[in-house]
Order: sequence, then C-alpha cells, then structure tokens
Amino acid sequence: MSFTKQLFEMTSITFSRYLGKSEGYYGSISAQNLNISTNSLLYLSEVLEHKRVTSPNQYIKELQEMIAQEVARRVQSFPTQNMAVRTMMLRAIASAYAQSSGGYSAPPIVIA
Repeated sequence: MSFTKQLFEMTSITFSRYLGKSEGYYGSISAQNLNISTNSLLYLSEVLEHKRVTSPNQYIKELQEMIAQEVARRVQSFPTQNMAVRTMMLRAIASAYAQSSGGYSAPPIVIA
C-alpha cells in the first residue's frame, strides 16, 4: 500500500482539509498518481500536533511519526545522481540548521 493511500485511510474523514487543501485534493493526486506535497505533510503534522495537545492519543503520535519518516526520506532523496550537487545541498541544509535561532529550521540529515 502506498504511503499516500495508507495515510488517507488513517485520516479519511477530513484528509484534504487537514492537509490545508480543498476537498478534492486526494481525488486529484490519486487520479494523477502524485504524492502528497511535503508542505502539505508538514501542515498535516501541525494540525495533528494541535489535536494531540488538546486530546492526547497514541494514534495521533503514530501518524506524526509516519509523516516524519516520510519527510525525512524525501529530504534525503534529492533527485540528482551528481554527488557534488547532493553534497552541496546536504551541506546547505546542515548549515541552515546550525545557524538557526531555535525557530523553524531544516532537520539535521545524516547519510551513511
């Protein structure tokens, strides 16, 4: 089962709205065989965090962990085969994280 389909089934009632999109978002990305945008996943995680704070539950935490793993996978999968470009991008992300002042920032990335 694809990540998008699994996430949809776990949140089906308010899926598109929780992604910050219109009601037809899931149908549109499904018809075009596209993935949920990373920005939409982050938006969903923020919505879930608000819900978790107001009514803690393990199900929400599991959803957030699943989203975090997917975002981390995407960030590490730059669409380039050029190692110089890949290294440059990863260094820029690490540098931005190191220079951040504690606000929103890119997560640290380690590629073994």
